[in-house]
Amino acid sequence: MKFIIRFFILICVFSLSACFSHYKEKPRLPKAVDYTVISRTPVFNKKNTTLTIDSLNNLLIIKLALNSMRDLPFPINLKDKDTLNYTAFNFDFYANGKIILSDYKKNKNSFRWQTDSSETINQLAFVSDTLYMPVLNEIVYEIPFHVFHNLKQGNQTIELRIWQNTFKGTGHEVVTKYNKYNYCNYATKCILDARVKFDITIPTIYKSTIYGFGLQLKNDSTFSPAGMDNTLWNSSYPDIYWTLYYPTDKFYAQTDYQKSTDAYKDSDTFELYHYYLNDSLGIGVFDHDDLSRDDGLGYWTGPIDFLRREPRRRFGFGNIAWFDINIEKAKVVN
Repeated sequence: MKFIIRFFILICVFSLSACFSHYKEKPRLPKAVDYTVISRTPVFNKKNTTLTIDSLNNLLIIKLALNSMRDLPFPINLKDKDTLNYTAFNFDFYANGKIILSDYKKNKNSFRWQTDSSETINQLAFVSDTLYMPVLNEIVYEIPFHVFHNLKQGNQTIELRIWQNTFKGTGHEVVTKYNKYNYCNYATKCILDARVKFDITIPTIYKSTIYGFGLQLKNDSTFSPAGMDNTLWNSSYPDIYWTLYYPTDKFYAQTDYQKSTDAYKDSDTFELYHYYLNDSLGIGVFDHDDLSRDDGLGYWTGPIDFLRREPRRRFGFGNIAWFDINIEKAKVVN
């Protein structure tokens, strides 16, 4: 009997120890991705720049730290005595000698209803904010692996070019007889340019086509859409739009918005790239506001399979009486 009691106590101790060990498990840290420098201009060196590339949870993290560069050979506009020491950096991604094509920016392009009609919208290339070079700067891009959906799964060699070719000066105010305006001096000059290459493992990438058929807000004792948008002159209904999140906490794409309504009636189509057959995604519905932060009307998260109902899935969440959506069967694209 004593042996049984001791054995039971021992099992409990081991169980509690295992639970405590699991509880104290440290979160995963980014894993460094080794890279090789192919070429660089003289000032793109370790004194001026630090480039790190990491990966974590199907995410590529690229960080470029820029030290204060007061002594660069900046262009100078003699007329205005203006040193042009502002610039922006391009980040271009290549595979097999060609720039990588992706739908990533096309989906992101819907954010804040900005429209990019350039030919580069399908290219995996980014432009940073304009930076003042005499001070410390840092550029960080977090790029999900699904942006590489046009590359085959498995090991792939990626080439990254980081470069700038334009400098800008400070703004100058000009006052004429008829108006007042600001202008800046610009000059084309490339002094920071580098190419690196690195290997990453591309996971299996699925594509699901998502069809949105509209939504209706609640109007009952718990919520009323009337008067949500108050102005100096009147009160009105909200300006509705909805968004996709993938993963569930990361913005993926969003619709345009419909003004002053309690029902979003447009039909929308999005291509969702994801890593698992029955993955999870998030859906958010918002009231757009030009002068303040957009108000949330409802948020849902759940498995994609829940939304694959024919001809559509109708369900409610938050202040949404019903939301109509359908997702086609997923297909492997790489």
